[in-house]
Amino acid sequence: MKHLKHILAAALTMLVALAVAVPAFAATAHSITVENTNDSISINGHTYSAYKLFDSTHQGTAYSYTMSTSNQFYSADLIAEQAPAEGSLPALLKQYFDFAAVPGDATKINVAPKDGFDARAFADAIQPFLADMSASATSPEAENEQAVITLPDDDAGQGYYIVTGDAVPTDPNSQETVVSAVILTNEDPAQTVKPKAGIPTLDKKVTGVTEDTAVVEGAVLDDNGQAAVAKVGSTVSYEIDSIVPDLTGYTTYTFKLSDTISAGLSYVKDSFELKIGDNTVDIDPVFADGDKSFTLTIDYGILKESATGAAITLTYDATVNSEALTYDYEKNTAKLEYSSNPYSSETNETPVKTTYILDINIDVLKVNNSQENLDGAEFKLYREVTTGEGDEAQTTKEFYKWADNKVTWVAEEEAEVFVTDTNGNLTQKVSGLDQGTYFLLETKAPTGYNLLVAPVAVNIVATEAADGNSVTYTAKFDDADAIVTNGTVDLTTAQQDSAKQPVATGTIVNHTGTELPSTGGIGTTIFYVVGGAMVITAAVLLITKRRMSKLDK
Repeated sequence: MKHLKHILAAALTMLVALAVAVPAFAATAHSITVENTNDSISINGHTYSAYKLFDSTHQGTAYSYTMSTSNQFYSADLIAEQAPAEGSLPALLKQYFDFAAVPGDATKINVAPKDGFDARAFADAIQPFLADMSASATSPEAENEQAVITLPDDDAGQGYYIVTGDAVPTDPNSQETVVSAVILTNEDPAQTVKPKAGIPTLDKKVTGVTEDTAVVEGAVLDDNGQAAVAKVGSTVSYEIDSIVPDLTGYTTYTFKLSDTISAGLSYVKDSFELKIGDNTVDIDPVFADGDKSFTLTIDYGILKESATGAAITLTYDATVNSEALTYDYEKNTAKLEYSSNPYSSETNETPVKTTYILDINIDVLKVNNSQENLDGAEFKLYREVTTGEGDEAQTTKEFYKWADNKVTWVAEEEAEVFVTDTNGNLTQKVSGLDQGTYFLLETKAPTGYNLLVAPVAVNIVATEAADGNSVTYTAKFDDADAIVTNGTVDLTTAQQDSAKQPVATGTIVNHTGTELPSTGGIGTTIFYVVGGAMVITAAVLLITKRRMSKLDK
């Protein structure tokens, strides 16, 4: 029993000690967490700072605020009857809050927001003064899109805070900083806020190619619409996509889209259409550089009327003109200039987005069966077009002709004629084509050689790389592999200035014919002459032999 009393006494002592210690364990760290959920920006690696403006206490949703006289935002002018100097910090604070002395406590003053208090307007107005202030606490560099600001222990950290910081675009090609609008928050005891920043993303793609109002299947070469093949004379459709940015803190905003095309493309000016969300917006693109570029500015007022994150879609067409018949393929680039700081006129630019338009060239290597180059061969190129279905299907031939600065398809008698030179190549390549199957019809053989009995099928295809960074062209001339010069189209911006058109070259062999006798020649006479000579020679030998026999007798 004696030992049991000692044990109970020790247990009671421990319980008392734990009871005293519980409040210490229950103490909660006060913090503000900045959490980013905006896909267009990242706060990782960036810090956020908190400035304590007021102390606060609350019960439920009832809050009361005071400002300590040791607070760096405090000034005796806040409770003075006379007005502070215009443009000063006390003047700004008195514009948005009422201040009064605390009876019997000279260490703080009471604070109450004025009727109709506009938190956003106040946050933006106080921002310029923060440069001369010291942050109450600053977070470590953000990780996993969170920056945690651990607040000081004075007054349990409770208060009304100003939070600032910045972010960067999530586009890996851009590291320009955007400034978050000032955040105001109560700490109670832990609060999570989101950065007030956003970036209008930019994407550009080819959505389709049409030829004589008909859609060309397979013309867009990759899933991202970064490249397409289009013959001269066809129409290419483009789409530029962006979003309405977070305009928090902005009273004006720069949103300026710039677009440039190379010489082989021409804008179709009446094709432009702009949509923000589901609404079509009147636009007025400004063309420059001989109509090879345009800028489009969306006014702040239009953006402000739209929801943050709403889709901005600009569509337009361009035609492939005769300037595209060059060694280089055509490029179309776009970029966006946008505001990056709600408290200044600073702007950033998105990385340039580039799309590519290609046309394909066909050449030949004309040789004999000894692989010697042949000149003087003449060809026409045609394609087969099938109309109708089933038993009513009809296939016709359309022949290539360059007319009116574009590729046209005509009857055979109007077709372009291509001739081989001394190197066995065409004096002028067949240019401005898209991928598909074509036929080279030899209409004249080189002198001394037989005309081909059938046209040569030329099949050109494009294959997208698994990583989407390139498209590779392959070609066959009658199922034999052809050489495709510049056959890999690099879709990365690193190689865009050295991009060349693909040229498919296949070997075509002509054979010599057997020479037949002519009615105007000596015909069989030679056989009679030779035969007669042989008969005379035999007779002479026979007579000579008989005479020699008589002499022997």
